[in-house]
Formats: sequence, structure tokens, C-alpha cells
Amino acid sequence: MMNRAPVLIGAVVLGLAGLAAGTSAQEDDLASVSAALAPRAEGLIVARCSVCHSSDLVSQQRLPKDRWLATVDKMKHWGAEISDDEADLLVRYLSARYHPAAPDHLPPLDSEVRTSEPLTQEPASTGPLVGVAGRGAGIFEHNCQACHGAGATGGMGPKLAKNPILKHEDLFWETVLHGRGPMPAWGAVLSHQDIADIHAWLLAR
Repeated sequence: MMNRAPVLIGAVVLGLAGLAAGTSAQEDDLASVSAALAPRAEGLIVARCSVCHSSDLVSQQRLPKDRWLATVDKMKHWGAEISDDEADLLVRYLSARYHPAAPDHLPPLDSEVRTSEPLTQEPASTGPLVGVAGRGAGIFEHNCQACHGAGATGGMGPKLAKNPILKHEDLFWETVLHGRGPMPAWGAVLSHQDIADIHAWLLAR
């Protein structure tokens, strides 16, 4: 029995070292993600995941990377509008931020969303934005249809086709960029051109 003590102690030390190394790697990964991509990942969580889940539900989890990968894959299988690149970013960010050794209390998800850059980068415009309705249809389907229904006819969110808000462009932009009520902010996900295209398509409905 006494001979087993050093072995057990060694196993515990190695286990703790492995945990520390894993946590350190996760923290390093989070640092690399945070530098340029964390605000975009947070924007995705607010825009994509909050269609069905509150951000609190996400932030309460403490899962290893393989579990986050399985969770994101399951959400895609169930119909979440997430591209492969977006899914990869979400898994990297979630597994680095909400790993099993993460503290109980972390800054809120949307702490940086309002100041983050959009996922879709567009060249700087030299004049006023002109929405392209044909492009707006696809952007709406990928980002908005889950709540506002096919053809913008309504669903969990209000009907947008022929909605009076379309005539109040400033209010429309304010709502899309910064959110209102249960609708999350989309300013970290959609570029200004994306929003102009959606607006043009909705006006044509």
C-alpha cells in the first residue's frame, strides 16, 4: 500500500498539471480570439443563438471544446442559420470563454457588441448607400427569416412586409443596429450595405 502513495501523488500532480496546461491553453486561445474576433463571436451569439435561447443560458454553461462542438453542430442540424466559418468561430470562442475552469461570473456577452465591427466588411462608400433588393432577399433569408417568417410575413417576430416602420428609415436602422425589446442588435453581424439591401427588399414586398 505504501508503495502506491508516490504513484498516486504523481498521478494527481500530472492531472493538475494537465488541467493547468489545458486552462492556460484555453486562456491563450481566448486571448487570440479576443483580439480581433471576440466581438464578432459575441455578435453571432446575440444574433443567431438568441433566436431560441437567452444569452444567460449560453453564459451559464461550462463545457470542454468537444461538447461545444457537439452543441453547435446540433444547433446547425436543428436549423440554426450558421455558416461553417461562423460555427468554427463560435466553437473557438465558446470553448475558450466558457470552459470547465472558467469563473462563475464573466462580463456580459453584449459588452463589446455595440462597438464591434460587422462580420461582413464592405469597401468604404463614396456616396449614399443604395440598397439592392435582389441581394437583400438572400440576406433576409439567412439572418431574419427565422423570426420574421418566409417572405417577411411574420412569425415569432412581427410581419415586416408593408410594415409602417419601413417608411421611417431612421427608426428601421436604429432597430436593426441596436435592437429593440426582444430583438437583438445586429450591428455586429450585418454591414450597413447588408441593412440597406434588406430595407430595399422589404420595400419591394
